[in-house]
Amino acid sequence: MEYGMRDAFTVRDLFGVPHFEDAALLGGDAGLDVPISRVNVMEVPDVVDWVRPGEFLMTTGYPFKEDPNALVTLIAQLKQKGVVALGIKTKRFLDAVPEAAIRAADQYGIPLIELPPATTFSDVVREVMERVLVAESRDLSILQGRVQRLSHVLLHGDGLPAFLNHLQLMIKHPVALLDPENRWTASPAAEDWCVQINEEAWSGLRGEPMAETQFLRMGERQLRVHVTAVSDDGPRSFLLLIIEDGSNYGPVDALTVTWAGRLLGFEISNMQARKTIEAKYFDQFLQDWISGRVVSSVDLRLRAEACGWPLERGAAYVIGVAAMRSVKADVKKLQAIAKRLNDESALYKNAVKWTVLEGALVVLLTFRHEQGEAGVPERLIRQAWDMLQAALPGEAEALCLGREAVGTGAVPNSYKDARRAAEVRSVCRLSDTVVRFGDLGLYLLLYRLQGSDELEVYKRMYLQPLLELDTRQSGALLSTLRTYFQCNCNAKETAERMFVHYNTVNYRLERIRSELGLRLDDPETKLMLQLALKLEEIQELN
Repeated sequence: MEYGMRDAFTVRDLFGVPHFEDAALLGGDAGLDVPISRVNVMEVPDVVDWVRPGEFLMTTGYPFKEDPNALVTLIAQLKQKGVVALGIKTKRFLDAVPEAAIRAADQYGIPLIELPPATTFSDVVREVMERVLVAESRDLSILQGRVQRLSHVLLHGDGLPAFLNHLQLMIKHPVALLDPENRWTASPAAEDWCVQINEEAWSGLRGEPMAETQFLRMGERQLRVHVTAVSDDGPRSFLLLIIEDGSNYGPVDALTVTWAGRLLGFEISNMQARKTIEAKYFDQFLQDWISGRVVSSVDLRLRAEACGWPLERGAAYVIGVAAMRSVKADVKKLQAIAKRLNDESALYKNAVKWTVLEGALVVLLTFRHEQGEAGVPERLIRQAWDMLQAALPGEAEALCLGREAVGTGAVPNSYKDARRAAEVRSVCRLSDTVVRFGDLGLYLLLYRLQGSDELEVYKRMYLQPLLELDTRQSGALLSTLRTYFQCNCNAKETAERMFVHYNTVNYRLERIRSELGLRLDDPETKLMLQLALKLEEIQELN
């Protein structure tokens, strides 16, 4: 589709104006095809403070009659200000334009035009501006058509990629949209560029204050990039990027991009509002499902489909609860983290969903068993743990998993298991970063016996004598016995691990035998003492 030809009034077109029939181009040929947007006249030395981009500047040379070579500095300054051409009327104050000024015009690509002595500036301004306004009216007509077509794309829900593709076709330059996290969406011609740009370069575009025209280096090549902030969200706003690639980027293109940025701002605001509502609805759905408030399987499937997340038939589920370093977590902070993690999961299409229940960060893992595979896939658990650590560095201590739920109706039970696993981990001081309910074994039994009469009797029979004996021996006996059991009752290995002499270990073990009247080589005795040691760990925490 052809979106209209550029038909701006350029510096080259000046020589078709009657008042320029006898004008001469002295230098700066490279800038002849740059459009003119206005005309200005300079008769004061500090005109640089008052010029605007796109101007054709004229002078009689009066400010330079005493120092013609000052034109060299002026030309460099005009280039920085975006002035497109300089016309000098000679013979009145300047006999001729200095050669140094001509060389500067060639260097900076600013056409330097010698105007005839009879040139009347007011006539030039009128005639040039008439042509500029005619060209601008054509540009406005083109702009109107472009804005209508871009609006049509968004109104019909074709999406951001289609919008960027249409914009690229209009302005003949690659186009990309950069979100606040520096993730990009690009038109077809821009994709090859974007994949070569690293995170540091993207972040560099968000300078303070942010420049409208910047440069990106890719290998040996430096690209000019026009940057437009789509939304006024400070340094983390969406950015619309135009990569200047070969052809001219004219005024009508700049206006098109400005309007495109406004349209994108409306669309992104609408998208964010929709996402916020959808995220709240999905979060409520997860909470109701995991906590068991959705009784009917039909209702569960309908709500899942309404959230845009249809449940897979034959899928299995496991609930995890994050164990945190802080005793009481900030619920609002956790809710914001859950939302961010769900956005990340949606972006990378992960089978990991997050919410906050009873003041804890909760994760739902969805998976299918591969042939010959049992239990939750380790890659999925690792993925959830890595996400948790990245979201809460130094704060997340463990991920506590419930038992596998076969079918949607068993998910609340998996959640209860995960909560219990988190409690047991805390009470029993388990140090693993991933705690599975099914692996708690003895710890789960001891946890559930807490407060029972039978357990109190057991403590008095086996734990209390051990503690009293250990107190008399300055705390050395319990640590020796614990290490002895960890080393599978190998005294030599125990001595090496504790960095003590072999005879010392044997002395301590003999002291335990004699004081308690127990044989350490009897299997049942070893079991009872190991239980007592586990109870001591729980007892210390309480």
